[in-house]
Amino acid sequence: MEHGARLSTSRVLAIGFICMGVFVLLSLVSNIIQGVNNYRLQNEQKVAVTPMLFNAPFAVSRNQSDASYMQQLALSFIALRLNVTPETVDASHAVLLAFIKPAAQNELKVKLAEEAKRIKANNVNSAFYQTSVKVYPASNRVDIRGELKTWIGDSQPYSEIKHYVLELQREDGISWLARFGEVKDETR
Repeated sequence: MEHGARLSTSRVLAIGFICMGVFVLLSLVSNIIQGVNNYRLQNEQKVAVTPMLFNAPFAVSRNQSDASYMQQLALSFIALRLNVTPETVDASHAVLLAFIKPAAQNELKVKLAEEAKRIKANNVNSAFYQTSVKVYPASNRVDIRGELKTWIGDSQPYSEIKHYVLELQREDGISWLARFGEVKDETR
């Protein structure tokens, strides 16, 4: 009888340890799943946002944005840089610089200051009319083509076809303008 009771007690303890091990394993798995879900909720949650001067909401997450948002943001940046007069150029360029990472502002700040100086000295007014917009969300790039009309003083407008590339970055819930460049098209 004594021998049977010891065997039964060892069996109960073994089953108890196995059950506790299974519960620990299930707890570990559920904590890992919960951690992954919390990370995804924190960094990939979509939020409805309306960019400046537009009425349509767009979905963005902490580190991503949809194509519509990128298009409207790029059109806003184009308007800030190209739709200027001698009176509005400084304010427009200051708003544009606010969307560029502080570490990358120096190069564009110099270029915008030179443009503002020429615009004020020559009494230049300009307006950009986009003809096509292509958004590449995978590479965070927006290509915009259109006609830039420029008036110098009281002269007739000078028109030229332009092609701009804007690269956008979305980091920690903030949209940044990474690049604002002009592309020289060979097939005009």
